[in-house]
Amino acid sequence: MPVYDQFAAIYQRGPYLQFSKSLAESILPEYLEELGIKPQKWLDIACGEGSLAVRMAERGYHMTGIDQSPQMIDLAMGRAAIADVEVEFRVEDMRSLPFEGAFDLVTCFFDSLNYMLTVRDLQDAFTGAYRALRTGGFYIFDMNTIYGLAVDWMRQETYIQNETDDFLELHQQSFDYENLIASMHVTVFKKEGEHWTRFDETHRERGYAIADIQFLLNEAGFEIAGMYGSLNKRSPVQTTSSRVWFAARKPE
Repeated sequence: MPVYDQFAAIYQRGPYLQFSKSLAESILPEYLEELGIKPQKWLDIACGEGSLAVRMAERGYHMTGIDQSPQMIDLAMGRAAIADVEVEFRVEDMRSLPFEGAFDLVTCFFDSLNYMLTVRDLQDAFTGAYRALRTGGFYIFDMNTIYGLAVDWMRQETYIQNETDDFLELHQQSFDYENLIASMHVTVFKKEGEHWTRFDETHRERGYAIADIQFLLNEAGFEIAGMYGSLNKRSPVQTTSSRVWFAARKPE
């Protein structure tokens, strides 16, 4: 079963949306001001259920959101309709983006790039983002580090992520140290009428060495403008940083 096939509806009811909310409310606007950029056209890759794209559209940005999951794009379109904002949402694969010099800013958040399980996949994602940007444009993204997946994810291998009157979401996590791949098996029990149904999805994320990410960005043509352990605090990456943030620029 593809990831987010049935999980999309549960995802939007969980705590995950706090991430995009904090980005939209202060972190991203402040960082864009710090970079001195005012993007006219913005592409949000792996936009999920559209919460970030819709919030930024409400701030006046011309937004396009793409995601590989049709279910997520359906939710995103519904969110935009409720908010009464215009956002172009499309089902696309970040490894084969169809855009050419169309955007001033490209973003990809919430460790979506860790779903690229091979170096070739990650390289294709970086190349597509580079191609989608106009010269002088910025590419901002975050990824889980190897430490974040191998240590922080594994501090609690089995736990209840969310529980309501009509569903229970259980996570079980493991880490493949040879291939640097973390697996999160999601089990959801959902109430439908008088009965409960169950579905399962497995999400896999690969950790990459920081130097490898930098190399692949440079190979795609980017200049690295910033690298942080926390975008909010602009703190440097440490050996115990669970996440790394990059700002990369397409040269003039």
